[in-house]
Amino acid sequence: MKDIKYIIADNVKLYRKREKITQMELAERAELSLDSVKRIESGKRTMSLENFLRIASALHVPLSFLLYEHIDMMPEAERLFLVFEGRSGKQKEYLLHMLQEMAEGMDKLL
Repeated sequence: MKDIKYIIADNVKLYRKREKITQMELAERAELSLDSVKRIESGKRTMSLENFLRIASALHVPLSFLLYEHIDMMPEAERLFLVFEGRSGKQKEYLLHMLQEMAEGMDKLL
């Protein structure tokens, strides 16, 4: 397993790119210096819990999303959050309904 600071660095970069923002924009959103963001993304800097929270908030992701090396290592509830992310209320209801139907179907098979 990679060192946690490199996992966080990779995830900060990944979610920043998903947000389609520059390092400067992330720095502004998180109220950090550009140099701090560059060092965080390179894994050369650890950060305080306060700055960690600022980064997650600026990227619009739960704090824990920055801690996992692979998506399949995330708890199921957080993986479901990813499925629902950006969907309308109606889409979320439909997905929940389909999941419930699938679960009930599986119960009948067992």
